[in-house]
Amino acid sequence: MKKTLLILLLLVLAPFFFVSGQTLRKVLFLGNSYTYVNNLPLLTTYLASAAGDSLYTQSNTPGGYTLGWEPIAHSTTTLSLELIASGGWDYVVLQEQSQTPAIPALRDSCMYPGSVILHDSVEATDPCSRVLFYLTWGRRFGGIQCFEPNYCSPDYADFYQMQDSITAAYKGIADMLGDPIAPVGEAWRFVIQHYGMVLHSSDHSHPNLNGSYLAACVFYSSIFGKPSAGITFTAGLTPDTALLLQQAADSIVFGYGNYWNAGTSSPEASFETVVSSDTLFTRNLSSEATNYHWDFGDGDTADLFEPVHVYAVPGNYLVTLRACDDCHCDTVSQPVTVVTSGIGQHLTGDSYALFYYPASGILELTGNMSDGKLEIYDITGRRVAVLPVTGKRCSPGKMNQGMYVWKWRSGETTRMGKLFIR
Repeated sequence: MKKTLLILLLLVLAPFFFVSGQTLRKVLFLGNSYTYVNNLPLLTTYLASAAGDSLYTQSNTPGGYTLGWEPIAHSTTTLSLELIASGGWDYVVLQEQSQTPAIPALRDSCMYPGSVILHDSVEATDPCSRVLFYLTWGRRFGGIQCFEPNYCSPDYADFYQMQDSITAAYKGIADMLGDPIAPVGEAWRFVIQHYGMVLHSSDHSHPNLNGSYLAACVFYSSIFGKPSAGITFTAGLTPDTALLLQQAADSIVFGYGNYWNAGTSSPEASFETVVSSDTLFTRNLSSEATNYHWDFGDGDTADLFEPVHVYAVPGNYLVTLRACDDCHCDTVSQPVTVVTSGIGQHLTGDSYALFYYPASGILELTGNMSDGKLEIYDITGRRVAVLPVTGKRCSPGKMNQGMYVWKWRSGETTRMGKLFIR
């Protein structure tokens, strides 16, 4: 009773709890009662909010609906197609009627053709949207599954045998279309097998709250690419139960990521920094990105891969990198401390320096720098030259007046400084 009241309370308060977090995702759920029982989209939204992320969802989940069996097929239903056509979705979740994937005749004649139609509709509307297949679970005790009298499954010995068939069906179409999978049914298998926890409701088909919460954890991790373990929202479950289900979801989602086609991921921003005097050197470690925007925390920005930045005033700054592809962006920040100001200083070490001879266009390195590679950056942080150094010299040719930042490297040894040309 308490769990039922909690679900009703979540439904009433849902419009008031959408908050801006670190990452926003927009997701459309197309399915049936396996999605709307216990309001799976809302449970996932609350998990995201508790983790500091934001999830906006819409759903069309009439009872018994399929992906391809007319007249109750999302692939031919006006509302489903209109929701897809509204665009802007990060993911469109496709959930087949629960028995269909386990009935070979319906899998091949309805599930797979319907999935292709919906996938193509999503792709045609917005190339940045992706289909995410909702891999569901088997009946608690297996058995013969009949969608209609003429369409029946084999007599499955138990949950596990039926789950094998359902997983293979979703895996087959997802691989064919190159779409990712939210492996809810396999997370159910893990929990049932290892902990003996009951996840089905009394009808041995639909999820109880434990089952829906586990599904929500799988969806959170699949959508955001982040673990659910440790999220404080428990949907009224005990903290120990919630943590067990979170860890099970993470184990299946991330332990077998390539199997669920999660490799085609969105950009991930990452970088390292080195501060020398008043100068920030960056090392861009981002993946799956094609363009970058840096904010150095002092009002200056750059759109370069690895800029160098000079601070005018000492202090603590928050450096932020936004890494994007054509569809998505990811943002990460790091604090840096600058203890020296001195745009007018010539930065040298105790035993090294760099000098430019305008007449010959030669740069000469002194002290303990010799053969290696010299990188030169202008005042905007743009790299203007990468030069081989031989015998303490290199030849950049004519250099304009102004301040430059340089970085010399040989093996694991690095030196950094500034060069003023007047």
